[in-house]
Amino acid sequence: MIQGNRGIRRRRRRARGVDLDRIMMKRALDLARSAAAQGEVPVGAVVHRDGEIIAEAANTRENGADPVGHAELLALQLAGRVLGRWRLTDCTLVVTLEPCAMCAGALVNARIGRLVWGADDPKAGSCRSLYEIPADPRLNHRPPMVGGVHAAVSASLLRSFFQARRRKKKPC
Repeated sequence: MIQGNRGIRRRRRRARGVDLDRIMMKRALDLARSAAAQGEVPVGAVVHRDGEIIAEAANTRENGADPVGHAELLALQLAGRVLGRWRLTDCTLVVTLEPCAMCAGALVNARIGRLVWGADDPKAGSCRSLYEIPADPRLNHRPPMVGGVHAAVSASLLRSFFQARRRKKKPC
């Protein structure tokens, strides 16, 4: 009987985890929308620990003229400063777009506890689409990964942003 209760509790915890992923992805999507309104590629990232947001960021590459102004890197850096440490093993990174090679390397080096992303990135995705950097057995840290959380919303936001950008560039 006790064993059965444990199984039920585990399922409930897992369900809360999925719900928490969706809640945090909605926050990341809000950040992405804010970035789009400022002319940035709409990517948002949240670092949380058990549902408490430690840090959040959106892309700043265009406005900051910063080649490494990716939402994931900015959120990881801020989380490290807030927590006073670079190891983020008890944190989850939630980001609207599958991380690129640079960001995937950073999250491995930050020892992120878990990674959640929205839309896959067939052109630069380095967690599942092109490469699987965080799952590479040669590396000393391999966080659990979940892709596809609110993927349709994330992909639609990116698609709309780039369609609008292309329309602005067309001569009349």
